[in-house]
Amino acid sequence: MKSLFYFISITTLFVIISSSLFASGTGETEQAPAQKIEYTEQQKIETRTDNSKSMLLKKDFDNAVREQDLIKALDVWQIAKDYMLESDNEDISETFDFIENTINDYFSDISFEKISAPAPTIKGKSFKSSFSVRIVSKENKVNPLKLKYSVTYPSVDAEGKKITTTKILEPAEDGTVEFMSPVLDYAVSSFATFKLDIPPNVYENFENAPSIDLPFLVATNMKSSGGSISIVDFSKAGKPITSNSETSSAVLTELIKKGFTRIGNCDFVNEVVSKNDAAVQRSAVELFGKSVTYLIYGTVKYETIEKTENGIHVILKAELKVRNILQNKELLSTTVLSEATEKTEWAAINAARKKLALLTSDKILYGM
Repeated sequence: MKSLFYFISITTLFVIISSSLFASGTGETEQAPAQKIEYTEQQKIETRTDNSKSMLLKKDFDNAVREQDLIKALDVWQIAKDYMLESDNEDISETFDFIENTINDYFSDISFEKISAPAPTIKGKSFKSSFSVRIVSKENKVNPLKLKYSVTYPSVDAEGKKITTTKILEPAEDGTVEFMSPVLDYAVSSFATFKLDIPPNVYENFENAPSIDLPFLVATNMKSSGGSISIVDFSKAGKPITSNSETSSAVLTELIKKGFTRIGNCDFVNEVVSKNDAAVQRSAVELFGKSVTYLIYGTVKYETIEKTENGIHVILKAELKVRNILQNKELLSTTVLSEATEKTEWAAINAARKKLALLTSDKILYGM
C-alpha cells in the first residue's frame, strides 16, 4: 500500500511538473542552496531493508522538486547516469528516464529573452550600453527558480592572448542581468553567450537547456588610416589575371560603404601569386612609403563551376591577408568561400563575387 501511494504521488507530481516544472508561480520563493546530495539516516535504514537504488533516487529527486532546487535535481540525474554506466548494478533505467524526462520538460518550459544588446563598438572603446537578458517561462514567470546566469565573451589573458572568459551573474529581483564587457584592444565578430549557471556537461546532454547568443561586435579603429587592396583573380583555367581585378573593386566598394576612407586598389600580381609576404612588404614600402598603413592582398580562385538542374553553380575561394605595412606585421589571415546558383554562368559568377566581397569586408571590419 505504501509503495502504491508513493507511485501515485510520483505520477501525479510528473503530470504537474510537465506544465510548470520546479516553479512555484511566484517570485517570493527562495532557491534552496546548491549542495551535493547526502542520504539521511532514514534513507540508509531503508537501503539496508529495501536495497533499492531506484527508490532512493526517486526520493532524492522528489525532494529536489519539492524544494524547487534544480541544482540538486541535476545532482540526482548525474548520480543516476554514473550508476547506469557501472556494470552489474541494479536496473534503474525506468527511474533514470523519469528523471531525465522531467528535467527535459522543465528546460522546454523556459527560455532566455533578450532585453537589450549594444551597437557595435570600436577597438579600444567600450560599448555604449550593456548586454541584458532574463529567463522566462511559457507562463511568463521570470526566473522561477531564482537561478544565477553565466556569460561567456571575448577577452584577453594577462599576456594579451585572445581568449574567452566566463562570468557568473546574479539576476536582479525582476530576473534580469546586465553585463558590460571590458574594453577590448582588438577587433572581433563574436557573441556574448548567456546560459544558466549549471554544470557544463548538462548542456552537452540536454539539447534544450536554454542559452542565447547576442552579437559581440568590435570594429577596427583603422577605417581612416589609409590602405590599398591587391587581390588577384584567377581564370577558370587557373591562370592569374594580371590587371583590373573585379574582386578588388568589389571589396573596395563594400569597404567604402562601411565607412573606410583613403583606400584604393593596386597591383602586386607576382608577389601575391607567389605567396611571398616578404616580397609583398618590400614592394608596398617601395610604392607607398609611409602614405599607406595597411595592405589587403590575396587570391581568388574557382572551386566549382558546374551545371545543375537549378542552373549554373559557382563556388569562389579567397585566401586573403591584411598587413600593416608601417609595422611590417600581419593583422589578419582568412579564407572566404562564396557560392551562387543562377541561370547563366556570368550571373552565377557575378552573384558569387558580390557575396564574397560582402563577406570579405565584414572579415576586415571586425578582424583587422
